[in-house]
Amino acid sequence: MRIPFLNNGPAEKKGIRLNRRLITFLFCVIVSAFFWLLMSLSKEYTIELRFPVSYINSPADKVIANPLPSTIDIEIRSSGFNIFIYKLKHKKETVLIDIKDSKSLPVKNHYYLLTNSRTDKITAQFDNDIKVIKVYPDSIFLNFNKKVARKVPVKTNLKIDFDKQYQQSDSVKVIPDYITISGAADVVNKINYVEAEPVTLKGVNDSLSLKLNIMKTPDIKMVDLSHSTVQVLVNATKYTEGTSELPIEIENLPRGYGLKIFPDKVTVKYHVAFENYEKINALQFRAVVDYSKIEQGSTKLKVQLLKYPSEIRSVKLNPEKVEFIIKK
Repeated sequence: MRIPFLNNGPAEKKGIRLNRRLITFLFCVIVSAFFWLLMSLSKEYTIELRFPVSYINSPADKVIANPLPSTIDIEIRSSGFNIFIYKLKHKKETVLIDIKDSKSLPVKNHYYLLTNSRTDKITAQFDNDIKVIKVYPDSIFLNFNKKVARKVPVKTNLKIDFDKQYQQSDSVKVIPDYITISGAADVVNKINYVEAEPVTLKGVNDSLSLKLNIMKTPDIKMVDLSHSTVQVLVNATKYTEGTSELPIEIENLPRGYGLKIFPDKVTVKYHVAFENYEKINALQFRAVVDYSKIEQGSTKLKVQLLKYPSEIRSVKLNPEKVEFIIKK
């Protein structure tokens, strides 16, 4: 059986020619656009960009009392390529403003700084092919106050939920517990303490060492801190419950009188660190009732625990009050 030879038809040949022409056309367009872009980026342009600003060379014995601009707008001239790169940058370079360039005003401790008078200093902070034309704002005003310093305590805001049978074994330690703040006298004198950032912890069953930042309240942002962080130590210990039965002693009983109490013993329940449990005994306690505390018409006296070991906590008495009979 003979298989007929397959030939491309006229329509198919025409389609191939059209595809080749389209590809050639698109290639020419892309090449033209590329050269047009190169030519455009090689030209010089003037554009205004916003930059973060930092102030340097502030007098050591003074502090700036008024808020200063955190950003400035700079009109720059450069090639389109350089401007394109700057606009792509997510984080722009910080521009430094030298406070030494400021000049005094007639009012004491008030100064002004003309940013456009020192565009050479700002230009020097950019690449060689960037020229600074103008800076906005053109004037920055500065109010100086005498710089003072004082020590203030550090406060913590801890919310700790300990695991079952665990408790805090001693007071929270903060290192350092005092820090030095310095700045304008009117601001510094208003600050009586600083606070560490709040912390909430749950299920704690071990001692902790935390590094916490000092909270930046509006006043704190206006002063310098000797420490921006503090270390907080929390000691956690496993506790168990202990009990001791004690005789109740009678105090301030007048001569010739007797006092019969019911019951004459009290049970003390307490929590104690696991390692100290065996150290606790009844001789370390003293429970009393005070005859002078008897109120007219009352038949009960409150039991007071006058002595107990420093190692225990969460102390409870049972009973808290006892009945009594006075004998003459």
